[in-house]
Amino acid sequence: MPKELILFLLFLCLFFLGNIWRLASKKKILLKHALLWSLLTILVMIATLTTKYLKVLSDFVGIEEVSNMIFLFGFLVLLVITFLLTTTVSKQKIAISILTQEVALSNKRIEELTHDQHSKKI
Repeated sequence: MPKELILFLLFLCLFFLGNIWRLASKKKILLKHALLWSLLTILVMIATLTTKYLKVLSDFVGIEEVSNMIFLFGFLVLLVITFLLTTTVSKQKIAISILTQEVALSNKRIEELTHDQHSKKI
């Protein structure tokens, strides 16, 4: 793999890591997500730096260029992250729905109690 591509990928990874931790320090993303993205970025950096081993793996899989193997690896990682985030969003949607129902029931109960108290005064 050309040195320019290696340097470019490393620069992108470092830039991405900086942004991840900037967002985490400002509480714009959760720490667990920042750690996950950081781990994956570091894995991409390691893969970029160990092209000899990736060449063997890419030859085994049938991919001609190591850079294509790195981008395939990144694509697969993004698919996994997308799936994990989808499950998180689904759980949150269910929790919001339950919470909305509980608030509605609580408001109805409060309304009934205030109506009963008002009726007793009359």
